[in-house]
Amino acid sequence: MSKYLAVALFMMTLVSCARMSQKNPKEMLVNHEDQFNYTDKNGQYSVKISSGLDKTGKIFFTKRVMELPSRQKDKALEQSVVLSSIGSLKKKMMILRPKASQYNVWFDGKKYTSELKINTAKKAIDVKMTSPESQWNGTKQVKFPNSRTLPCFFSQVIECAKVSGFINKASDKQTGTMNLMIIWEGYPYLNETFSDFPNELFSEAQLEFDGKTKQAERRFNLRVGGQSIFYVLNDKDVMTKMFWVSQGITMVSKSSKNAEPEEAGDFE
Repeated sequence: MSKYLAVALFMMTLVSCARMSQKNPKEMLVNHEDQFNYTDKNGQYSVKISSGLDKTGKIFFTKRVMELPSRQKDKALEQSVVLSSIGSLKKKMMILRPKASQYNVWFDGKKYTSELKINTAKKAIDVKMTSPESQWNGTKQVKFPNSRTLPCFFSQVIECAKVSGFINKASDKQTGTMNLMIIWEGYPYLNETFSDFPNELFSEAQLEFDGKTKQAERRFNLRVGGQSIFYVLNDKDVMTKMFWVSQGITMVSKSSKNAEPEEAGDFE
């Protein structure tokens, strides 16, 4: 582990949450798969998310596939996989350390790929891009910002918070904030995917306990890039819904008992 990551992890701020969860991370990061109904300003899609530990029990993966159900072939619009290793901070708190990711997206039928790999020696992330456009081709290196917050892939925000013990403690106390440094696995294609959103590899963020829904589900608000993303968790600390109101995004698990789309209005 690089000196930067060691210092960043040691100095990270977890307001109202500084103790390790008593659970074994293997109990919290059980293999899970779910299908979601995804709606944004452009239409309706199907999203499949699968996650779990690899055979070694040391690497946690998250795979995400977005498809257009109406198509008979070439259904995929986005695909991503992110990998993080399980570690601990001063033997007081479990953490997920980002390692690598691959992201594929199709614009007008053309494939754009971004691969990220943590370069501990250079205290940076190596970015490899492959696409039909010259500005999104080749490799570059992006230095980690001078920050004391915990780095976490966007696709693993809830898992990062869960492993650290924040989800449990904030749920018990009905309050709490966790500071994070989001790594966007979709970089550098964010401007093509989201509207009015910073096209940056790293974003400072805060995950806050935000109360409960009418169905007594817990919700958390991720404040990032000047916007809010709301996550709704079931009693097993699994995300069942996500609302990114400013982007017009609603994602609801097909297995959710309370899947009415009008619930998004509760988060405006």
